Amino acid sequence: MQFTKMHGCGNDYILVNEEDVRGYDYEKISRMMSDRKNGIGADGLIIAGHSDCADIRMYMFNSDGSRGRMCGNGIRLLAKYAFERKLSIKKVMNIETDSGIKRIRLYFKGTKVSNVQVNMGRPETDAYKIPVRTDMKQIIDREALFGGRRYRITCVSMGNPHTVIFTEDVDKISLDEEGKIIENDSLFPDRTNVIFAQVIDAGKLRMRVWERGSGITLACGTGACAALYAGYITGRCGNEGDVVMPGGTLRVRFDEDLGVIYLYGDAHEVFTGEYTGMEV
Repeated sequence: MQFTKMHGCGNDYILVNEEDVRGYDYEKISRMMSDRKNGIGADGLIIAGHSDCADIRMYMFNSDGSRGRMCGNGIRLLAKYAFERKLSIKKVMNIETDSGIKRIRLYFKGTKVSNVQVNMGRPETDAYKIPVRTDMKQIIDREALFGGRRYRITCVSMGNPHTVIFTEDVDKISLDEEGKIIENDSLFPDRTNVIFAQVIDAGKLRMRVWERGSGITLACGTGACAALYAGYITGRCGNEGDVVMPGGTLRVRFDEDLGVIYLYGDAHEVFTGEYTGMEV
């Protein structure tokens, strides 16, 4: 099976063409290929598929095999993968995801795609749609209890659920402990991504993330969007800024007129190879 290892802000994925994986159990191969000891090693698997309504289809799986509806870093990688392999020759393309069609603009360094802008769509704060198990319409800067600790949380969906918690110093968070507890709390019927964010100024945030289905990752594109939007609606920051994560920095802008979020960031190819660890 031919594969390509890629990353955006250190958030790494294995990309394959749908034609090369037909007949495989996608959840199983995501678990096996993503394994950092016995596989290639990645935060998950992205499959480039055929779409009847867009230029290409994204199927995304976390490292634990669970399906992801959307991935802000992953979709940038898929756009680079598709263009450089001529699956699409458009510099502005539409990519179908489980959370709708996303419009992509490519930026180049020479002939190679270096950066990608994504129209991430409208952020969702309706608790039922995120989903959050509550009688409240929205969870915005509300107190919640997880593992005996009190937090103030804001819940946002960017095609996948996020719980944003603002803190004075993200480095002091026990992310492996607190992230796991919050992700799997009964408040979240589909689990949640856990975002700890620190406001540096009106146009800059620091962020650490525990991703649903993957654990600690170096970056999260949808999480960066959720963090900035949560900061914006709670008056902590402006509508545009840099979100700094351990793996790098993403630029996020909430268009107040259109009500959509734009994400801009890097896309890198690491290596290609042939995976022989699976049989159909």
